[in-house]
Amino acid sequence: MSDILPYYPKGRLALGNGDLLDVVSVKTNIKNGGKLKHTIRQSPSGYVLGVRECDLNFEAIVSEKGYERDYIGMVLSGLVKQLRIKVPGSTLIFTGIATSKSIELPLDDAVKYTVDWIGKVRQT
Repeated sequence: MSDILPYYPKGRLALGNGDLLDVVSVKTNIKNGGKLKHTIRQSPSGYVLGVRECDLNFEAIVSEKGYERDYIGMVLSGLVKQLRIKVPGSTLIFTGIATSKSIELPLDDAVKYTVDWIGKVRQT
C-alpha cells in the first residue's frame, strides 16, 4: 500500500453461487422516500420519511458461451432472486425481481444486454 497513490479495487456482483463474470457495470439506487414538509410560517419546516425502495440494473456482454443465466426467464416468471453487490469493505444484499431485459447488437462491438431489477436492500 502506498501513501502516494492508493489502489482502488473493483467491485463484484454475485447471483446465486458465484460472481457474474460477464457484467461490465452495475448501478443501484436506494431511496427512503424522504420529503420536505412546509408550514405557513417556515419553509421548509422539516421532513418525513416515506416508503423505501431500491432498484438495480447491470450491463453485461455475451461471450461465445451465451448468457450466464436465464434472465428472460427471470423477467417472465417474476421469481425473487438475491444478488450481492460486493464493494470493498461492504456487501449489499439485494432481494428482488428482474423487471426488464434489453439487448443491443452493435455493428462493431460485443452483444450487450441490460437487466433491470426492483426490490429491497440491506447492508452487511
